[in-house]
Amino acid sequence: MSESTGINQSSPKISRLSSQNSLLDWIGSFGSEDIGVDIGTSNIVLFMKHKGLVFPEASVIARNRMSGEYLAYGTRAEEMEGKTPSEIVISRPMKESAIVDYNGTAFLLNSIVNKSYLKGMFFHPRLIMCVPKGINSVQRRALLEAAVAVGARKTVLIDQPLAAVMGMGLENHQQEGTMIVDIGGGSTKISVLSKKGIVVSHFSTESGSTMDTAVLNTVRDRYHIRIGRKEAESLKIALGASWDLDRQPRIAETSGLSIVSGLPVKIAVTSEDIAGAINPILYKIFTHIRDVLQRTPPALLASIRENGIMMIGGASQLKGMDDLISKVIGVPARIVDRPSYVNAVGAGSALNYINDFRDSLQDLH
Repeated sequence: MSESTGINQSSPKISRLSSQNSLLDWIGSFGSEDIGVDIGTSNIVLFMKHKGLVFPEASVIARNRMSGEYLAYGTRAEEMEGKTPSEIVISRPMKESAIVDYNGTAFLLNSIVNKSYLKGMFFHPRLIMCVPKGINSVQRRALLEAAVAVGARKTVLIDQPLAAVMGMGLENHQQEGTMIVDIGGGSTKISVLSKKGIVVSHFSTESGSTMDTAVLNTVRDRYHIRIGRKEAESLKIALGASWDLDRQPRIAETSGLSIVSGLPVKIAVTSEDIAGAINPILYKIFTHIRDVLQRTPPALLASIRENGIMMIGGASQLKGMDDLISKVIGVPARIVDRPSYVNAVGAGSALNYINDFRDSLQDLH
């Protein structure tokens, strides 16, 4: 009798607690947004449920070395690089798709979210954040703590390959296997997915950033000219990966500082120079693609060959990259629409199901 009474008495309590939680979430929803977040080494892209895609901001911060005060973030901070006095430090709080400066990441994310909408004192967003497949517990916690700093009342972490599939609109398609190669600013992620989820994945540090460094070093060693990272990136974009395809010489101009005279100079750089700089990095990526294909179950390979390799990420847009992969790997490759924004769009699509997802912030307790 007493056991039965206990159950009858506890059921209303459970119901009341559930109602209270729902009420608090309902109250918290006023004046706030559900936001999909893709934090990359180069850029942060947001997708707001009621506004859509928000123009990306550079993952860069400016800080006073002496006082510790943050002075700028995003594109404005990036434009300050190389133009500030020594006490102002320009840095990227993300490196190789991982947080290396927690406070800087929290400041950057909080600033961009607040810029995108006016956050009330009591009203906080719900976030779906893209993360690399296989993220470790330390990085996972750092991302969740950054979400707490934003004031998120719920945060869901979603694997980037799954977000990419949703961003491309493939989640309801019936193809057996999909291969996604995400060449970003800080890393390359290669994944094979089936209808059941992620089957094979590989993470490496070859990236758009390592290509920029290689170009920068090549110009310094060959021409004795010191150029900035933005100039190196511009050369990489202008001349791309096409040299291996047609061997047609192309030239792009850039400006820098002569190591010999210390004076500003302008030089012409050839596509062969750029190929010599970035080819070792590209061919490492191609080797990783081959390795992932070799680990892919045979039942999925026919679908991948039929549908091709899906290329996403900023560095995937290098001139000739898709044709070069098709030639070297022997599987058609294509760059998807809006390759730099696919993960954020996918996180935005996942917002429709945010009520069904477990709150990852529970892992902090």
